Amino acid sequence: MVLDDVLLALLGGRDSSAWELRQRHDEIFGSARRMDIVRVMAAVTRLERSGFLRVDAAVPARMASGNRRTCSLTAAGRQRQRAWLCDLTPEVSIEDVYVRGMLAVEAADEATFDTFVRNGLAVTRARMLALGDDAAGAAAVTRAKAAFERETVRALAMWLHQLPDHRYPRSAAG
Repeated sequence: MVLDDVLLALLGGRDSSAWELRQRHDEIFGSARRMDIVRVMAAVTRLERSGFLRVDAAVPARMASGNRRTCSLTAAGRQRQRAWLCDLTPEVSIEDVYVRGMLAVEAADEATFDTFVRNGLAVTRARMLALGDDAAGAAAVTRAKAAFERETVRALAMWLHQLPDHRYPRSAAG
């Protein structure tokens, strides 16, 4: 997965400075996946040059906080964000689906979120069919690996089914 796409996904929820993007990423994924602010700022510069985001001039209220300039998606950036979140190929890793799912919960618009979930479920169904139910005649390690992959894909499908409940929590009355 590419840092640029992660940042574009985070900007789908709200405009943010590079520092705020780093903080939001760390809040979602924890310290094990912490991003270096220098890499974030370099990615913001790349994305701005490519026309995927706009960096606004510093506003006086932010001057005291390190002159943090606000980044916002352009139309091209929003299109790339949607494509990255939703274009799931059969080869996409389970880890990548998890990362995109967490970002979709946090920052995607409703249509993009729903498309992500639908496409994620389609990919997991296809993977389950490709894995089959039996590795009869195969070596023990091969059978164990296939069983692990089946259970991992099954857990991913269950998580994707439950994801809307985390994005759109039911009210106590509902």
